[in-house]
Amino acid sequence: MAIYLGKTARHLRDTLGLTQRSMAEALGITPVHLCNIENGKSTPSPELLDRFRDLWEIDLHVLAWSLYGDTSRLPDSMREAAEAIAKAWRQDLSKKLKRSLNVTE
Repeated sequence: MAIYLGKTARHLRDTLGLTQRSMAEALGITPVHLCNIENGKSTPSPELLDRFRDLWEIDLHVLAWSLYGDTSRLPDSMREAAEAIAKAWRQDLSKKLKRSLNVTE
């Protein structure tokens, strides 16, 4: 499975209601760099992934898998558990984002 970190970063930004400029400023990067990440032209560094976690309590890898992961490709013995984990994470996402919005406001 391809990990869509750029697509996931864009989803997070849209969900938070942030512009590219405001998210880039919060992350300490340029809007051009964020645009490149969102469009798959650049990959976020480990340090940048840490900043996403620090600012919004969101791990982009986990969010990407929860949003775009294909559990049908997993062995049958793991599929049900993986689907339950992804569903729980998506449900928890709205709580995390609400908390994060209160912190950043």
